[in-house]
Amino acid sequence: MQCICVKNFGPKVALWISLLGLLVACGSGQKPVQAAGRKHVLLVTVEGLRGDAVGAFESWFNVPAETDEGAARASPGGSAWTPNLDRLAEASFTYGYALATSSWCAPSTASIMASEYPSYLDFKSLERSLDGDHTTLAEVLRSAGWKTRAFVQHSFLRTRYNLDQGFEDYMVAEDESSRERAATTVSQAVEAIGDLGNTSTLLWVQLGGLGPPFDLGDNQQPLTRSEWLRYRDQWQPEDLEVLRERYNAGVQRVDQQLGLLLDALVDSSKTQETVIVCVASNGCELLEKGHIGDGTSLADSLVRVPLMISVAGTRPGVIENPVSLVDLAPSLLRLVGLSAPRTWRGVSVLPREPVPDRFLFSELSRARELRVAVRADYKLVLDPEKGTHRMFDVFSDPHEVRDLSVQKGALAQELLGAIKNFEEGLKLENSDI
Repeated sequence: MQCICVKNFGPKVALWISLLGLLVACGSGQKPVQAAGRKHVLLVTVEGLRGDAVGAFESWFNVPAETDEGAARASPGGSAWTPNLDRLAEASFTYGYALATSSWCAPSTASIMASEYPSYLDFKSLERSLDGDHTTLAEVLRSAGWKTRAFVQHSFLRTRYNLDQGFEDYMVAEDESSRERAATTVSQAVEAIGDLGNTSTLLWVQLGGLGPPFDLGDNQQPLTRSEWLRYRDQWQPEDLEVLRERYNAGVQRVDQQLGLLLDALVDSSKTQETVIVCVASNGCELLEKGHIGDGTSLADSLVRVPLMISVAGTRPGVIENPVSLVDLAPSLLRLVGLSAPRTWRGVSVLPREPVPDRFLFSELSRARELRVAVRADYKLVLDPEKGTHRMFDVFSDPHEVRDLSVQKGALAQELLGAIKNFEEGLKLENSDI
């Protein structure tokens, strides 16, 4: 893990990092990060944020896509201007491959909160909700005497889905437009940050809404998902550039909202006492493989998400081994000195923590059924309905062009077996109910 030096940053970023207490001398001794108990947690989840849209994560995706005939076309354009996400990443443990448990926000967010996969939570569709029998992060903290407060803007996260489980305050923005809802959510969250006192507090702030419709320009009407798909075979490269520009404009708005939260934390003088987490619940597909928005596939543009954990007084660094969003809640409890429930699926993935060799999973059960298994550098995507599968090297082929399922047949069979065991475990659990 690399230490950071002030010369690597501009004055504004260096000031912010120094407020986090991160300008430690290279080689100076520190306590293990898991022993550094903290008083507050600011958890920011972003719906629809792609990893390659964040400047600090873009290098993970800067591998040229194959251009062979029939290969998937990579989405044009680069990252958005994300100074606040980038400054947070510079002061954080950043995860090079964080796997969302689904490609749409509600079940993936449930996995963050309950450290379990959507199928095992019985939360796979809009007709389902988080099973109340599962213990959530908010419940564990609340039972330990913490305040638990949530400020969300997405309609899929309303209380009917039971994601308020364990929260004393669960504020859902009810404004008409997504921009108005975001403004309300941020305003409420900034006020809550200013009210942080001596009682330990979990603040969950949900941002995003980065899928379609995307504005075409200042004087043109937005295009819906169906309208973009209607002409999917006719869009020219310049049209797709516009699509990426419109998406990036949304990312920049989210970045500005995050900046308001970080600035409010500095103003509250609670930075040293607060663990800051920023994570995307899912990404957004931009016609790379013929789809747009979320919940369409399990491509890496949808399930490989940015994850940052900032802990004052510890040196930042990069964790390269794949992790799952089910690991986030156990990691947070470790940071604040509490034990995770034995029933949780995830493990702490903080630096210097022993992480078992294991398979990670992602799943989709909406318009189509898909399953993913990841181990080390490899990801296998299974289409159970078609009985087909493809396998990719997640680091050397982030655009998922080269199918290695034949070339590395033994490994593909191992990943298929892991998915089978995942499904068999679910059947066994359901039979015990």
